[in-house]
Amino acid sequence: MKNYIFFSLWIHWILVVQISAQSNFSISDPFCEQLLRGNFPRDSFTVGKIKVLNDTKWWLNEQLNADSLKEHLNGITSFYNRNTIADYPELPDYGIRGARKWIHSKLNNWSQRAGSLMFPCEFEFDYTMCGKTRHSQLLTIIPGNSEIRDEMVILEAHLDSRCEALCDTACRAEGADDNGSGSALIMELARVLSRLELNRTLVILWTTGEEQGLGGARAFALYCKQNGIKIKAVFNNDVVGGIECGNTSSAPGCPGPGLLDSLRFRIFSSGTTNSMSKNQARLSKLITDHTLRNEAMRVPLIDVMFAEDRTGRGGDHIPFREQGYTSIRFTSSYEHGDGNPSQANYHDRQHSTRDVLGKDLDGDGKLDSLYVDFNYLRKNSLVNAWTLLHAASTNISPLLLKVVPGPKKIQIEIENPQGLKKFIFGIRNLSSAFFDTVIISDQTQISIEGLNPTLYYVTAAGIDNDGWYSMFGSEYPARVTTGTENENLKKGIELLQNKPNPFDEYTLIPILVHDLSDVSSSSLEITDVQGRLLKTKSLQLVLGVNEILLDIGAWIQLEGQYFYTLKINGKPFLTKKMIVNSY
Repeated sequence: MKNYIFFSLWIHWILVVQISAQSNFSISDPFCEQLLRGNFPRDSFTVGKIKVLNDTKWWLNEQLNADSLKEHLNGITSFYNRNTIADYPELPDYGIRGARKWIHSKLNNWSQRAGSLMFPCEFEFDYTMCGKTRHSQLLTIIPGNSEIRDEMVILEAHLDSRCEALCDTACRAEGADDNGSGSALIMELARVLSRLELNRTLVILWTTGEEQGLGGARAFALYCKQNGIKIKAVFNNDVVGGIECGNTSSAPGCPGPGLLDSLRFRIFSSGTTNSMSKNQARLSKLITDHTLRNEAMRVPLIDVMFAEDRTGRGGDHIPFREQGYTSIRFTSSYEHGDGNPSQANYHDRQHSTRDVLGKDLDGDGKLDSLYVDFNYLRKNSLVNAWTLLHAASTNISPLLLKVVPGPKKIQIEIENPQGLKKFIFGIRNLSSAFFDTVIISDQTQISIEGLNPTLYYVTAAGIDNDGWYSMFGSEYPARVTTGTENENLKKGIELLQNKPNPFDEYTLIPILVHDLSDVSSSSLEITDVQGRLLKTKSLQLVLGVNEILLDIGAWIQLEGQYFYTLKINGKPFLTKKMIVNSY
């Protein structure tokens, strides 16, 4: 059992948006609504389709094209201002309405190719943003062809852009990287993936209102929840083409202005332990590392981030998680700015008129310096395509484990009612967002020896006969000991070292509870080196693993040593040191 206690002084702005304001949902084509519900016979849309197999990654690598991505992004940025409310019926070729219309025409053209099939439509909803209530966003549906065709995999990116002022519809708001890059990426995947025969249905969604509180994603996630639409996973792409570090960057961000990184790609997701979203992030990295990592493809290294998003920021994956769906966010390794143009001397590109495709340095009418790296964007497209195809293809149920920790070892046994032949074991400690150890085996039972005494988490996934990776199931806590009882175990409670440590924004403080019989109250206190009390928090401990997510917020502003003390029944039980670094 696990209990999550979020210890923080701030509430992210996106969490206070009034969801109740969303209503009056409608879809432009009733047939699209039937597709979303899975109300169509198997084999309805298979003529000329390419059957997806495990070697399809080579086909994808050939089909996904940097020049196509450049063409898509040139088109998207040509509408001058894609603010959510730059949506005027009397100006059908301007603003976000013009961009939506242009993408829609592209989708229609691609759907007419031999062997290509998808169904574009528009989703309308009420949600007040910048004084405007009625909004529309574009989606296209590639129907699945199996007994799980009624389950959706959603690929999304927000189409809206902004300048320094949140509701300015007259400024130049090309939003080349934020989020023209993500919108172009999912256009390219619509072009390519519409030729494939999938098991699950793929929904590709260009949201609106991300910059005004995630309004479009909130509306669609709520629509899916209210209508019982099954969603396997959501893949959000936001700021995925730039490689340059700005002067500002939201933590965890890039190290310094002007530095470049086209070799790494970040995944943000919610939760820590037993989080399906974090499991999807880990799985996406694992798939990339084990099936795409070669000289021919040169895909970026994936960083599974500890947090759901950058500090103080949010994206369109969050509303789906709030509705109980598995969702992750892909983002470039480096960003050009922290998106706060109201701060003094803000000269970065994000959330400004400077977020353009590039510069014409010599005045010849051609861009000489591009702010979006299209080779990098193509590689990120490949990572998206291949990881979502695993989600759209596998039909393996989550695996159940029997985990027996012992002195310096863990024994793991998989229940295998589906008769799988290959398995992936993932083992990590509390300091790791990703696995410290990955073992791929044809055995249902393994023993891992020589482990250091600490708390580990163990999970497993299966690989089917076609090579598709399943989702990871629950994480099982395993407390590895030295073989001798210690005083904390005898008392029934262990206060473990926070992870990560040192840290610069948040850390996890784990408490293992073996026996609650003598506990009537519990709390956590944070003090500085002078012994001054900075914060206290009442706890409701449960048996098993209790994880306190500590966000230092505004009440720790100096780097250095601090202490956290667990108090039981009003008396200090244990104290440990933690280090705040470079805050």
